[in-house]
Amino acid sequence: MSARLKWTSLATIALVFAALYLRALEAPPPARFVAPRAAAPASARPLYQPQLLPNGSTQSVHSATAAELKDGKLRAFWYGGTREGAADVAIYTSVYSPKEARWSPERAVMTRELAQRSLQRHVRKLGNPVAGRDRGGRLCLFFVSVSVGGWAGSAINLMVSEDEGETWGPPRRLVASPFFNISTLVKGVPLLLSDGTLALPAYHEFLGKFGELLRVDGEGRVVGKTRLSWGKSSLQPVVVPRSETEALALMRYAGDPPARILMIRTRDAGAHWSEPVKTALPNPNAAVAGVLLAGGPLVLAFNNAEENREGLSLALSSDFGETFRVARNLEGEALLPRAPVPEYSYPWIMQDRAGDVHVLYTWGRSRIKHVVFNRAWLEGGGR
Repeated sequence: MSARLKWTSLATIALVFAALYLRALEAPPPARFVAPRAAAPASARPLYQPQLLPNGSTQSVHSATAAELKDGKLRAFWYGGTREGAADVAIYTSVYSPKEARWSPERAVMTRELAQRSLQRHVRKLGNPVAGRDRGGRLCLFFVSVSVGGWAGSAINLMVSEDEGETWGPPRRLVASPFFNISTLVKGVPLLLSDGTLALPAYHEFLGKFGELLRVDGEGRVVGKTRLSWGKSSLQPVVVPRSETEALALMRYAGDPPARILMIRTRDAGAHWSEPVKTALPNPNAAVAGVLLAGGPLVLAFNNAEENREGLSLALSSDFGETFRVARNLEGEALLPRAPVPEYSYPWIMQDRAGDVHVLYTWGRSRIKHVVFNRAWLEGGGR
């Protein structure tokens, strides 16, 4: 077969897959964001509590996520193994009790072998988990798996728990891409929409780096998708709504200098998004996290450098992303204790119903660190 005929055949196959995918994907009617909920009145006394999550199972950990449970506790998830991408990587969980200020011992909720049996396909490695809730209040855990190649060969899977993460149903593979359903990953928190579907921020790393927003129904089917960015330099979107129609998304930047966090906006509930623009905040090709506090500022957790992940900071914006100021440093040269490997990365952030703010992040690749604080500390009180 000539090279020209070979490429023509491959192009034809790809177009057929794309046509079948688009035919099956019937876009649902537009849905609005669920406006951020109110939190309890904030305490005037500064609160700041850091601690490392248990890890007696693995040599390396990364990419934490969490969800608040119905009893006010916090359930975290992350992946761990001998190293990132190793065959022994599994997804672990632990539960935090605010009353006791303590995390439970970790346990595995998904292994490569279990994923392989459940999905009935070869699984080479596992990656990023993200947690959220569906319209029925069930706990949902999306996670990345790779069958062939590196992260560019990823697919997204979903499993659901009816009992707050104690037990889980079997995972199912989301069909999110027409090209052999590869190169789709997650990092950002899923959002519940007004029609009961979930908006799942996703990104691609094959033949480009760009973000998308997937619409996932209650059965775990991708029923719609919206492109967030184009090209080869934007990934890992995190969507932060301000109202039913307005939101912004923050993205990791993987392009030419100057290296800055990217931002896009929507004013029509995600139907259309602006072109990405660089903020004033640096980004060393690393994940960022953001949350809009109840009645307060937008808070970002990010690596405050252009070339390394050796510090982690919090920035505040009182005008929903128009301007920022760095308010606190969670990690850095002047702060102790230091991790054996000076990397602090992949932050996740949320505000609980009591008004406290939680940040989880990778601490030296050997532990997940949890920091809980309130607005009084964030805005200048205490340490």
